Amino acid sequence: MRILAIIAKLSFAALVVSASVGLVAALGTRFGVWSYWFGLFTLFPWCLYFGILAFALGVVWAVWALVTSDGTAAQFGAIGLVGSILVAGPPIYTYIVGSQLPAIHDISTDTEYPPPFVALKALRGGAENPPDYDGPQLARDPETGKVEASWKLQKKYYGDLRARAELIEPGKYFDRAVKAAYRMGWHVVAVDPRDGRIEATDTSFWFGVKDDIVIRVKPAGQGARIDMRSKSRVGANDFGKNAARINAYMKTLSETF
Repeated sequence: MRILAIIAKLSFAALVVSASVGLVAALGTRFGVWSYWFGLFTLFPWCLYFGILAFALGVVWAVWALVTSDGTAAQFGAIGLVGSILVAGPPIYTYIVGSQLPAIHDISTDTEYPPPFVALKALRGGAENPPDYDGPQLARDPETGKVEASWKLQKKYYGDLRARAELIEPGKYFDRAVKAAYRMGWHVVAVDPRDGRIEATDTSFWFGVKDDIVIRVKPAGQGARIDMRSKSRVGANDFGKNAARINAYMKTLSETF
């Protein structure tokens, strides 16, 4: 059918536009052509809009094709449907999950005495979020609607975050911590054995968004303790990324010797 073919091709065309806008928005932001805010909040939404359009048209095509047993323009309709899920699905899923999390962006295993940034202070010029710990700042609990300190919301939503302590000499634990940081693929900015401090930056692949990390190793009893802090340079809500990064690092640390 002619109409079925048109729907399939429109779905494919919307997918091409969606993917193109997404690439332009992401790479333009990463290479500094425009600001993070313009790339992510002005351009990138159009990637999602066209992705949703491609999905809707793809669904119409698929249902029509199944009902009528007509595979007209199947190559366009199938690619439009499946491609829209691959292009628009992950960011939409991230947004849905993030909307159920508090708008916080500074996570630390030690909320009372969080590790401070030292070397990274000079590299965070122009960052929207300052280097100071944001734990005392207020944020809304998406579950109750109550406004509470960010560190309290961290305890509630990321209660599994813990410092790591072992019966090991602090110097040896520090060496393991450094190896684990490099294994994470971060850009390690500072390694200070005397202060027991490691600082690094993690840059996202597409938009080039930078999050900063500081790891502190200090004596604890007969062994040593590792604390870690991860903070976004931009954005109020990290969508759980900083907490996930800390958990991933602690897992890598346990596998590093």
